[in-house]
Amino acid sequence: MIDQDQKLVAPLLDRLLDDNPQEQVESERAQHLLLHQLKESVRRDLEDLFNTRQCCVAPPEQLNAVQQALPNYGLPDAATLNLSSQKARQEFCRTVEQTVRCYEPRIRNVKVLTESSFDPEDPSIRFRVEATLHALSADEVIVFDSALNPVTRSVTVSESFK
Repeated sequence: MIDQDQKLVAPLLDRLLDDNPQEQVESERAQHLLLHQLKESVRRDLEDLFNTRQCCVAPPEQLNAVQQALPNYGLPDAATLNLSSQKARQEFCRTVEQTVRCYEPRIRNVKVLTESSFDPEDPSIRFRVEATLHALSADEVIVFDSALNPVTRSVTVSESFK
């Protein structure tokens, strides 16, 4: 288990983003994160990943390196998916799981689960991402609850405290 007050090296994107452009020199705080800040960084990046759509033309299968490159970053367009059946939602979860494994190196042992029931009153597709956050030499279990809105095709991600 990671010490809640231990300083962790901030991910590259967080170090490149400048929250205080008026400062000439970045503070040490900008270079390091606490555990809850790292979790928030992962949550933010998962939400961005889930709200990005893959290129509509897949690269040739023989170009293995391209399969994990920028054109395939994100999820398939939800407009083309019928997620009303449990089987289709499970397949969607497998796709999400593969996408997270490919594009989010800070987490391991990724499992994506969906609710078994479908509520016609609330057509949002709810799924849960369970994983292990790897920071320094310690691991921390993290859980994010997510919801795909089929109308706007946007995904919200929030940390689960259950």
